[in-house]
Amino acid sequence: MYPGDLDEVPLAAAVEAKLARVAAVLDRVDADLVMLQEVENPGLVASLAARSGYPEARLIDAFDPRGIDVALLSRLAVDRYVSHLGELASDGRPLWSRDCVEAHAAEGGALLVAVGSHLVSRITDPAGTRRGEQAERMREIADLLRASEPEALVVVGGDLNDDPAAAALAPLLDDGLWIDPLSVFGLEESWTWLGGGAGARFDYLLVPRADAWRLMSAAVFDGADVEAASDHRPVVLDLLWGR
Repeated sequence: MYPGDLDEVPLAAAVEAKLARVAAVLDRVDADLVMLQEVENPGLVASLAARSGYPEARLIDAFDPRGIDVALLSRLAVDRYVSHLGELASDGRPLWSRDCVEAHAAEGGALLVAVGSHLVSRITDPAGTRRGEQAERMREIADLLRASEPEALVVVGGDLNDDPAAAALAPLLDDGLWIDPLSVFGLEESWTWLGGGAGARFDYLLVPRADAWRLMSAAVFDGADVEAASDHRPVVLDLLWGR
């Protein structure tokens, strides 16, 4: 969608200013792999990648009427970028309005797989029924990847649009086999989204409990640059990974 049916088209100068602000945050975060939310189109993510020095930039246009999609930036070689956009929900409608993707990245014989999505909001899904079905499918995808790629480190997350105790996120969090690194480092009360003057925890990067030993640190980045770039604060993990 270029842009979405419900999207406002900003002026070119506003787009350039926004890209500069986001790029400044990415430069400070300095991550090898970045999962992005609410990106408009492949051209914009390519421009952001060029500004921030990422050789890999991926985005697949999805169905959100505002034109917002998930995207990936990576310094690692991306061997496969798998879309789940064609999957259906139990009611026969498309399950994903913003894609759920798998990014298979490799370096030095080691494999990292990031599973990312942007689940439907509490405005469009107040009961959390569809969000719960999306979370359940994300968990299924992540578990299947761990079974089929036992040597890989699998990370799952994105903007999940709900708090950790929400029933909708139970498929990901309740059995404890996937852990929230922010909780491991005592940051479970950190907010990642600010709206209406109050903060909420919507953004996650989860790892298998069996790989908890790989966690070096977890953080929620803050600062004037983050506030200028987005209403979300990035979740950042430092992981032992490789051979």
